[in-house]
Amino acid sequence: MISVKVSASVYPTESPEKVIKAISSLFTGIELQKESVDSTQHKNEISPSFRITGKGGLDLLLTLHGLIRREQIIDSIRNKVFNKGLSSEGLSVSFLLNKQAAFVGVPSVPAEEEPLGSIEVNIRAESSDEMERLFAWLLPLTEEGIPVVEVGMDYVEKS
Repeated sequence: MISVKVSASVYPTESPEKVIKAISSLFTGIELQKESVDSTQHKNEISPSFRITGKGGLDLLLTLHGLIRREQIIDSIRNKVFNKGLSSEGLSVSFLLNKQAAFVGVPSVPAEEEPLGSIEVNIRAESSDEMERLFAWLLPLTEEGIPVVEVGMDYVEKS
């Protein structure tokens, strides 16, 4: 079973509604909640006011799946994110997405951590086989940017 956790810090200069819209623009039907933050972790920096978080299953990735194809960035996302963010045991992948680009419905990977933070995404699978099936669905191999084979969501969930 795939589990997805999405979160973003909200800073005093940001509109919480805009951060919520940014996350919701990329993740299908995500239910978000406000979490407090430990301000002692941010000495000598501007502290976030709070965090917006949401979690769910594979279905949260449907919109992101479509947007990656619309923007024709499958290879870029695979190379920048999944190849670098995959855990050593192969059961989870973590990556960042740009809040401003997400606000207008574009998935974009920032080159480095952004001053006001990014959208943090963590995807966890129960087995390395399941993670490989997730990659095949979300970020399939391509030729000239076009997926060689597209598989359905049910392919990821099979046991």
